[in-house]
Amino acid sequence: MEFNLVDDDWLPVVFADGSTGEVSLREALLRATEVRSLALDSPSQIPPVIRLLLAIVHRALKGPTGEKHWSAWWEAGAFDATVIGAYLDEHRSRFGLFDAQAPFMQVGGLQALNGKTKTVALLVPHVASGNNVPLFSAERDARPDALTPAQAARWLLHAHAWDTAAIKTGAVGDDQAKAGKTMGNPVGSMGQLGVVMPMGPTLWHSLMCNLLPTTAAAVGEEDLPVWERPALTAQWAERMPKGRLELFTWPARRIRLIPEPDADQPGGVVVRQVLVCGGDRISLNTGQELRGWMRSEPHSAWKRSPNLERKRKFPLVYWPVRHRVERQLWRGLGPLLARAELTTTAAAKDAPTLQGPAVLAQLGTRERMSALKRMPLRVLAVGFEYGNQSAVIDEAYGDVLPLPVAVLSAQDDDWRHTVLYAVEATEGAVRALAYLAENLAVASGCRKSEEGLLTGHRERAREAAYAALDTPFRRWLSSLTGNDAEPDEALDRWAHEVRRIIRSRAGELLKAASPAAWHGQETGEGEVMDASLAEIFFHSALHKALRELFDTDGDDPDDDPTDLEPPA
Repeated sequence: MEFNLVDDDWLPVVFADGSTGEVSLREALLRATEVRSLALDSPSQIPPVIRLLLAIVHRALKGPTGEKHWSAWWEAGAFDATVIGAYLDEHRSRFGLFDAQAPFMQVGGLQALNGKTKTVALLVPHVASGNNVPLFSAERDARPDALTPAQAARWLLHAHAWDTAAIKTGAVGDDQAKAGKTMGNPVGSMGQLGVVMPMGPTLWHSLMCNLLPTTAAAVGEEDLPVWERPALTAQWAERMPKGRLELFTWPARRIRLIPEPDADQPGGVVVRQVLVCGGDRISLNTGQELRGWMRSEPHSAWKRSPNLERKRKFPLVYWPVRHRVERQLWRGLGPLLARAELTTTAAAKDAPTLQGPAVLAQLGTRERMSALKRMPLRVLAVGFEYGNQSAVIDEAYGDVLPLPVAVLSAQDDDWRHTVLYAVEATEGAVRALAYLAENLAVASGCRKSEEGLLTGHRERAREAAYAALDTPFRRWLSSLTGNDAEPDEALDRWAHEVRRIIRSRAGELLKAASPAAWHGQETGEGEVMDASLAEIFFHSALHKALRELFDTDGDDPDDDPTDLEPPA
């Protein structure tokens, strides 16, 4: 039962001409310029697959060692097929999915202490498995659909990256297993992150945008991907990765896929059973280890953690910024666009609160800005929200946002500030609408002491507003090429759009207000709130939120509230 990821097709893709198909690792890299995008089972499969491809490119081509080296690759327009092919041939034996001795990112012959296996539902988050029971799952835990070798390979990578935490099956040969189990397992290697990846018009562009200069260790013999290390065994350790390449292929679990003949296809193979045990844990016990993790991990933004600094008495600690499942990516652009200037000294008094993803900051260098020019760039954001001690997945997050290269420039902050000002002002405008909804509820008789009801009115108005603003903001963001006459003009355009949308939503709220709201109600504080007063407060707050964006020194001649009349 042989299936080798180097030459067997397992990666679904969309080609530049719009056709679809599956490719092997070799084809994915040698035909990267022909592939428009990966078409995997889930957006959360994309980061581990991209990082696998990056690790191969880094090791095969021994670099890039710097920005000039990267620029030479960019000018070439494709990866060196001879070198890539030779590297894959050299390590081909380690990419066998069902190899008896060293199966890819698995343990050959792995057995559970209790002698049992589980269904492949354990690898697939949206399928019911044990305590993880998604709503409306169409498959049973006991008998999920079988996985093809290609599907199994993709979900294998996914498990190492995103698997849930807590108790795992104890493995034969694992000295740290107790009572048939391993305890205290953290989530997969990417589970703590709010993953951010720049994506270009082809797979080759996407990989090039994610290639950071390698360290001496990566070019040498210390920072090695998992297939250049000794074959995995049931034993695991808590340790720090030697560098970025080891982190990209981190074996967070000890896994064994169990193939069996496919009854529906003579000669075919399927996977129905799997064994998932505890694997290597990234050691994050000291401030130095936490800072080392941050330096190695390029695909997440970071926020300073005063709680960890205080509790553990560390001088400087950053923790990954996780995506908030209820919020579109553009609403959290602050951490993404923060400068990724790592502080290496112990003195932390002046250290920044936020550090952006290193992979985005690298795109702002002079060499890469010159190469990318007007290339359409998108940012893929992926993450999970875990629940119940991280033992189950509560929510999955996925978003794709257009991001002009000009916004990332390290030489000129004008466009970066333009986008951040736009997001901040939009939040203020939405806040004005939310409090209009609250004031109308108060004017209709809802008491201010009924905070739960008032919160509901605010949140409904806020969610509706952001839903209405989402597509226009993405369209506006895509239009920022850096060639506009002035950033102020772009802000002015967005301010008019926000005002139009928010005032339209306000008009709907006012038209829906009850007759009682126009008569008003006492608030219990010697004051009266009515719909007219709520409208005045709204326009004042909206004007204040947007006035800095208008290219008219704060004068907004169109801000005339008289067109929002109460119903007859």
